Amino acid sequence: MSPLKEEALWAVEATKRLELIAEVDTAVLFHSWNQHKRYLDHLRTAFGQEEALHAVAIKTQPHPAILAQVVQWGFGLEAASMEEVQLAIQAGCSPDRIVFDSPVKTRREIQECNSKYPGIRFNVNSLEELHRLPGSPSFPVGIRINPMVETGAPSVYHVSHNESKFGVPLAEKEAILEAIDHYPVVQLHVHSGSSMANLDSAVAAIRSILDVAQEANMRLENKGVSRRIHSIDIGGGLMPEELTDSPSAMEGYVAALRTSCPDLWDYRIITEFGQWSYFYTGYAISKVEYAVQRGDARVAYVHLGADFLLRDAYVKPRGIEFVPLAEAAHRPLQCTDIAGPLCFAGDYLQKGLDLPRLEEGDDLLMLHTGSNAYALWSRHCSRTIPMVLGVDFATAQITVLSPRTNPFLGTI
Repeated sequence: MSPLKEEALWAVEATKRLELIAEVDTAVLFHSWNQHKRYLDHLRTAFGQEEALHAVAIKTQPHPAILAQVVQWGFGLEAASMEEVQLAIQAGCSPDRIVFDSPVKTRREIQECNSKYPGIRFNVNSLEELHRLPGSPSFPVGIRINPMVETGAPSVYHVSHNESKFGVPLAEKEAILEAIDHYPVVQLHVHSGSSMANLDSAVAAIRSILDVAQEANMRLENKGVSRRIHSIDIGGGLMPEELTDSPSAMEGYVAALRTSCPDLWDYRIITEFGQWSYFYTGYAISKVEYAVQRGDARVAYVHLGADFLLRDAYVKPRGIEFVPLAEAAHRPLQCTDIAGPLCFAGDYLQKGLDLPRLEEGDDLLMLHTGSNAYALWSRHCSRTIPMVLGVDFATAQITVLSPRTNPFLGTI
């Protein structure tokens, strides 16, 4: 049994024993502090650079209490919007540990960063964005470069193709070097894609950005300019993994970087691992509201669907594990479709699962819901966001991180 599953089974029973779940709570979301800390510590140890800034992507899990804990553990935060910058500040993150990557920063937002958040790590998405910077910005400036590689990521997550909206294409290297000459650029940023299957391409992308950094620094030195590229932001994008095998995929990735890019450790490393950090830290439960027979399939209607697991409904299932609880776990297996509560035909979490026969009133546990789930909550049908609980399995503590709320009506 995985550590997360062991914790989840305990937590569900504990919440009932503590009467934290009311009849109105048809679904509840959980966050595992122990698993979260385990993944972040593993990330830090794998890279082994004391001054590295591991800025966890806010968009993957923006819950304020979780962000605050990430900061307390000594990690940074990556913001993809000005609103996420403000979330990071409210979480107690100092500006110099915030990476701001929005591709559509307004002039007003740039000025706000300059006046209110000195030191924020500011990555421009295009050379045109450099023209909007103040004369002497109060923050370090980086350029996001599109490495133009194929990483095996699903097309919807692939950001390194020729027509990507992200970054300056590597094919425009001379223009990038000229921009580094004329603007106060001190870092380079690359993020090849999410859910990358081909890590060799990801490593090659970082190698190409390091080559640009070295050439840029040589040019600056030849011009008698003291400024240098001193930081390399390698983004994130690794597939989630259960930390059971040794070496882990993360350790394998770092080993490949040390082989192909040993000079990366001559720079300050910045990472932005979101989905990898969070996927195996979350779980949820839902009541089965209806269970009906449709031909050979048992259709279980639950209170979490594409509103919560949007990527799983719209793109493809990411490995959510469904576990019927209590007596339901011992019933005969049956082909089962998990239908969500939204009013559109595509709201299925998964079809064709072999699960014990589900009935009305059963509890269904969903494991591996920590990333891009709560963060992507959909307002379709205006349904209520469930209560969120934080679980410290090591000390047997469960706390309410937020009550159930409606996006339009507030706390319910």
